[in-house]
Amino acid sequence: MMEYLAPQNGENKMTGYDGYYSTMMLDSTLVRLMPNESRNYYSVDEETLVVLQSGKVELSHGSVRYVADRSNVFDQGPTALHVCKGVHVYVKALEDCEYLLIKTKNDKTFESVCYTEETVPTVMRGQGVWQDGASRLVRTIVDYKRNPNSNIAYGETVNYPSKWSGYLPHHHRQPELYFYRFNRPEGFGACFYGDKVYQVKDYSYCPIIDDVAHPQASAPGYAMYYFWAIRHFENDPWLSPVEVEEHKWLSQPNVKIWPEK
Repeated sequence: MMEYLAPQNGENKMTGYDGYYSTMMLDSTLVRLMPNESRNYYSVDEETLVVLQSGKVELSHGSVRYVADRSNVFDQGPTALHVCKGVHVYVKALEDCEYLLIKTKNDKTFESVCYTEETVPTVMRGQGVWQDGASRLVRTIVDYKRNPNSNIAYGETVNYPSKWSGYLPHHHRQPELYFYRFNRPEGFGACFYGDKVYQVKDYSYCPIIDDVAHPQASAPGYAMYYFWAIRHFENDPWLSPVEVEEHKWLSQPNVKIWPEK
């Protein structure tokens, strides 16, 4: 299912523990603040994640303070503050800003970390195969290996214009959230959801609640970004995607694709 935000100043809710997307077990919000506005977050039973999208902010947990600045999600890597339950988080806008606020229930604890573009590698994927049809940048911020006590794996993907991602087509049991931006407001793309296809626009989001393949495509001329968050199941964390069997031939060495053969 594809949803479309028309962001306003303040909180723009996407998913929660109640309602249609309750099975995702993710509380997700896009927050837009003006200069000198601030927010405090604290939970006794949730881990909390703040991912800066744009602007300049002060982030702190306890007595630890950071200043983060991000011009846009395409040209700069992420800043993401991630804390476990029982930790106070403070966000203050130093200029107009947007950030994603992600929460999920978690009884486990872990060290508070502010990930930055210096600590999150940007990896080029899809280059040199399939006629470069799936060239994209992937920034995996946290996975099960990096933080096994977290209940979410999350990161960012940037599709080059007219390219695919989530490719080979794959699926997984665990629910996942996609939040999209384009380098231009009129940009668009496509989200495959099993046998359905949805148009992706700037500020779209897609809660993936079914175990179906979900490859993505960007239109020519438009770069497409999406933040992704996968919610682990108890005793069944997301470790890797399951590729669709009928498309696995594309991963064979020296595979020939028309018009090469």
